[in-house]
Amino acid sequence: MPIYLPAPAPRLGGPDGRGWTRLSIASMGGLGGDECALRPLDYTHWLESYADTRHARYGGYGACVRAGQCNECPILAARSHLDAFDSRVLVRVHPEDGRPYLMSRPEDGWASGALRWSWERLARMEGWEPDGRHQDQHGGGFWLKRVGGEPS
Repeated sequence: MPIYLPAPAPRLGGPDGRGWTRLSIASMGGLGGDECALRPLDYTHWLESYADTRHARYGGYGACVRAGQCNECPILAARSHLDAFDSRVLVRVHPEDGRPYLMSRPEDGWASGALRWSWERLARMEGWEPDGRHQDQHGGGFWLKRVGGEPS
């Protein structure tokens, strides 16, 4: 299960074979750092991180914190826990910042109480699994269902 995603090496090009791509967006701080497939930044990358990181490719994940030393990584060992009264929880994705929010009363839309989470924390959550997309007049999101059914 690959979780370390090294930054792609720049291609050398230009008429001299060394040239015109030496200055790139990556060299200006836009890209260039290695990534971790356990640190998704959006819904599609969260699904890859949750289901099977063998499909993960560079881009869309947070920075690697251990320079590829995955066996020493605190993110690999981290787990998050969610206590909920129901066996399903709606996660709304905020339309402006793209962050996930766990809704206490989905029927109230954004007027409902909500817990702001991170995609990384959702990827490390135990006891819950994806249960389909959701779209209503308040926006989009997806459902999580408790593994094993009803709350204990």
